[in-house]
Amino acid sequence: MDSRKKELLQELAKNFEETKKDLGFKSAFSELDEAFFITDAVLSADFVSERFSRQICGRIVDTYMNWNHYLNNLLMPNPAYMVSSTESRLFNTEEWKKKIWELIKGSMKIATTNYLIGLNKDKKMESKLIDEAFEYWTAQFKPALIEITGKINHEWKK
Repeated sequence: MDSRKKELLQELAKNFEETKKDLGFKSAFSELDEAFFITDAVLSADFVSERFSRQICGRIVDTYMNWNHYLNNLLMPNPAYMVSSTESRLFNTEEWKKKIWELIKGSMKIATTNYLIGLNKDKKMESKLIDEAFEYWTAQFKPALIEITGKINHEWKK
């Protein structure tokens, strides 16, 4: 590992602990990193923000919004794009549509909370967002994504 990477990782670890202490959230770095790839984002950006809590929240929201776009395409596919049109047919029951819509709503709750925090700078709200985003990811979002993508993958293998 080169010296710049080592320096960034040390800075990341230091800033994470300072941010966790400042905000008072419960989630461990290893948990957040596994779910939202914080380390990868920092290494890719080649910097640790002075407002590191915003960098963490931004990475969390990026993850949710990327999935949100995919899920939205399952409900409302672009008719000119054969892939999303094909995949969306797998989920054309009311039960599946409701399940996918609930995931979209959950991700939008997280995203819009983050946008609000960016405007009002509420640290308590930010702390709560980090923990709730991780809890939601673990308990509901990721398991549902595994089910959905498993179904899609199974169909593509046929």
